[in-house]
Amino acid sequence: MSNARSPRSDYSLQTTVSTCEQPAWNLLFDSKDGFFNLTGFHNYYNYLHDRGSSLNGNYDIFVQKTSTRKAIHVGNSTFHTIDKVQDFLHEDFAQSVKPWVEELLESYRMIVYNGQLDIVVAYPLTLTYLQALQWSGAALYKTAPRYKWQVGHDLAGFTKTVGKLTEVLVRDAGHMVPRDQSKWALDLIYRLTTNKPFH
Repeated sequence: MSNARSPRSDYSLQTTVSTCEQPAWNLLFDSKDGFFNLTGFHNYYNYLHDRGSSLNGNYDIFVQKTSTRKAIHVGNSTFHTIDKVQDFLHEDFAQSVKPWVEELLESYRMIVYNGQLDIVVAYPLTLTYLQALQWSGAALYKTAPRYKWQVGHDLAGFTKTVGKLTEVLVRDAGHMVPRDQSKWALDLIYRLTTNKPFH
């Protein structure tokens, strides 16, 4: 067996080395193609939808309506979807804010929620993150029970609250919870802003 490398393996090695030198954000988002190649899915926001869909739904049309423009006081300004802020934050995206979250949990109420069908920020990954937080309620959080969260007669999801931290799993929703389950998302926000418990 020859030890000579094929041109293909040289290319792969070079590509791997180049990729490793990129900022973490670029590596993450270049992996979108890898996700498609492995799964055939264009949409990693909700695993029930293999094709991409507009993240904004009909939002673009809605904000261009005369009545909407008048209500939000934008005059004749042209609406554009621009990723400029996201572009400038690429390298910050992969930086941990865990110490900040731990400090904030000591004084401020926080809800961390995930859609059950989300691939890009999957619920099990969030649970792992929350379990690793070092704060005054950490030990209790690890053993606290989860409860059903009802909105009317609907089982909207499951929730756990310890101290100022509430964790929520939203059923039948992907990454865009307010788009996928708007009624339940509104209830979630209402409970957060009015300090109303989930069970």
